[in-house]
Amino acid sequence: MTIPRFPPRTLRWQVILLVSGLLLLLTTTAIVTTAARVHVTDVGSRVRDTLRPAQVAVAALGKGYVDMETGERGFLLTRDPQFLQPYETGHAAVAGAEGDLRRLMAGDAESIALLDEVSAVGAEWRTQVAEPSIAQVRADGTVADGQLGKALSDTLRARLAALGNHLDQLIAARLESSRRANATANLTTGLCVGLALVLGIASVVILRRSLVTPLNRLVAQVREVAAGDLHREVEAAGPEEVVRLGEAVEAMRVRILSEAEQVAASANRIARLEETDRIARTLGDTAIRRLYGITLDLQSAAARFPRSGPVMATAISGIDRTISALRSSVYGTAATRTRPALRAQVSDVVGELETTHGRAPGLVLTGDLDIEPPEEVTAEVTQVLRDILRATAVPGGGAEEVELALSGEEIRLRVRCAVPDEQVAGVELALAEASGDAVVCREPGRVTVEWRRPL
Repeated sequence: MTIPRFPPRTLRWQVILLVSGLLLLLTTTAIVTTAARVHVTDVGSRVRDTLRPAQVAVAALGKGYVDMETGERGFLLTRDPQFLQPYETGHAAVAGAEGDLRRLMAGDAESIALLDEVSAVGAEWRTQVAEPSIAQVRADGTVADGQLGKALSDTLRARLAALGNHLDQLIAARLESSRRANATANLTTGLCVGLALVLGIASVVILRRSLVTPLNRLVAQVREVAAGDLHREVEAAGPEEVVRLGEAVEAMRVRILSEAEQVAASANRIARLEETDRIARTLGDTAIRRLYGITLDLQSAAARFPRSGPVMATAISGIDRTISALRSSVYGTAATRTRPALRAQVSDVVGELETTHGRAPGLVLTGDLDIEPPEEVTAEVTQVLRDILRATAVPGGGAEEVELALSGEEIRLRVRCAVPDEQVAGVELALAEASGDAVVCREPGRVTVEWRRPL
């Protein structure tokens, strides 16, 4: 069997056509079978309720005429009135049978015409032969010539036979019609079943070639991609539905591959940035600490040698700008994402004094330590602290305690320093230049510097 090839993108219409064909065959079988069953039922009812009773009535009609003829002949031969009893009984039977036939065959004009011929011949025999002969025998005992009676009797039997044959033909025709209807229904059912089998086989073959095979191929490709082979291209072929599914899977594969490549590239960049951050922080911390130590030494030298103050101030200013640029380069770009919290940065600034001067002041942290101010605020606080520590780093003195207080409203720095009385004026001047917002409280041999920053 050769299965016709359909275009690969008409699977939906293939299924619709195949299902429609099966439904058409089923509908045809149902219609033909129902029509045949109705026809057979109608024929059976016609034969059972009309034609068979009509045959019985024809037989009764013939028997009635035979009884009439038998009674008439017996009376003519014996002159005994008792022999007229069959004649009377037959006459009543003939009347009843004729009435039944006219009722049963009312819709058949040919049958009614044949019955009318039988009735006419019977009436003629009765009125012209039987009743005159009976009357003549009763009157004078003589019997008339029987040639007319014999001829009418033969004609009557011929008419009865014609009526009976007609009924037999009607029954035979009805039965033949019922047989043909059954044969037609059986043939139609057989043909429809055969065509349905052909359509079923064709449906299996077409769906397997048009849907199952492309879908299995697509599933195999998707499994390879799901197994990790993202470079395996998904090629969809077959019906439109499968092609759309394949295109969607291919688009998803391309997007996943692109995102995976982006993730890998981002991971490489992050690794490089982390390494850069580590190197930058190491070098930056070392360079800043050394420059900060040099600044403190220059400031101490300027305090001991007032005449070199302008030169030292210029050098210190240049070093401060260098520290700011270095800090901005290191902490403002490479390490922005990993910059430590304010408390840690303040602790680092305080710890730098131990590296540069051999001792560090005490550090006190108070307030809400969970508060994390913005980065620009953190940078400002640490810069102010450095400026205060640098301004108070004088010979014979220096910072003794640093207090950092955090709250939801402000940040407060308080630095207590030991300053010789002869150095107080210089320290106040240095603090004014470093931070104009700082408040200085002078005590004998001691200076307390307080700075506030609202949040």
